[in-house]
Amino acid sequence: MGEILFDTNTLIELAKSNQKNVEGYTTIFNAIEFPKIFGLFGKITIIFPSSQDYELALELSTKLYKIGKAIPTMDILIGAICYTNKLILVSKDKHFDAVKEVWNDFQISQDYNIKNKKEK
Repeated sequence: MGEILFDTNTLIELAKSNQKNVEGYTTIFNAIEFPKIFGLFGKITIIFPSSQDYELALELSTKLYKIGKAIPTMDILIGAICYTNKLILVSKDKHFDAVKEVWNDFQISQDYNIKNKKEK
């Protein structure tokens, strides 16, 4: 397991709890959805999707549709970005569990302190 990518719900939770020394990644989609991240957190790197991410997202969407577990488009893209970059997604959204059904090595956690726990 490696670096983490924060979903919007986790970024909002971190902001509400007044945590400032947050390090990791998020996507441009999360930044657009919650622009308060600029200036709130220390070292959040914004990832823009690559053409490979879009191709992988289409593949994921097709597979989720076939098993009857469609999820929101932005979340498919976020999942693909995490998968491509081998990032652990930190999110409270339960529908990301469906991504794990398609890609069993997809990494997800609901705990935003996962990085700190792994280093101890």
